[in-house]
Amino acid sequence: MDPATGTAQIEDLITSEAHLRRGHADAVLATALRTAAAEGCGFRFLTADAADWPRHWYERRGFSVIGRSHCFERA
Repeated sequence: MDPATGTAQIEDLITSEAHLRRGHADAVLATALRTAAAEGCGFRFLTADAADWPRHWYERRGFSVIGRSHCFERA
């Protein structure tokens, strides 16, 4: 979080397979968004792989695509 710029990034939201479909990720995401808002961060964002299913999960929770990035790694 950077309250000076009003920006917060949500990172590494993962639920173990043993706990899927119990609402844990929803609770963690909602808490992160509330915490960021309470700190004055009106711009909250995360990154999601365009080809992976979590992107749609985030969209159902109000997130939308605002840009794209690419990363290349040397093998």
